[in-house]
Amino acid sequence: MEDKAEQYFKCYYSGKWQHDLEWRIRDLKYANSIRDENVGGGKVKNVNTTLNSTIDSIARIEDDRILRDLRHKIETVRSYELTLDHYHVQLLKLRYARKRHTWMIDSNLLYKSVRQCQSDLRAIKDDFNESVFNKAVEK
Repeated sequence: MEDKAEQYFKCYYSGKWQHDLEWRIRDLKYANSIRDENVGGGKVKNVNTTLNSTIDSIARIEDDRILRDLRHKIETVRSYELTLDHYHVQLLKLRYARKRHTWMIDSNLLYKSVRQCQSDLRAIKDDFNESVFNKAVEK
């Protein structure tokens, strides 16, 4: 069973969250929201509909809960990534890329043994779970 760290790393390094974020923004920008602001009848005078639609579009993007959640998850992994050294970042990128290799290929690219890479990845996931979700991993 996947733990939270595994899900976060897989979605971040495969580009899934970035793709979802871009599509959600696109959907919100170009959604055809037909709203009748003149519900009571009569004529509306001096209404700048272009300005109102732009403001509505910006407000929809900024107020969207799904976008806020995706941005928060992406920033969580990015800020955690800043605490790691180059080797550990490369290990995460190789293991959770969209097109994954075997452990043997990844370990050769990193100039480490397979066992050492697996141990390092386990330590990264434990540290991520502990620091981000404030819970110790049971062993």
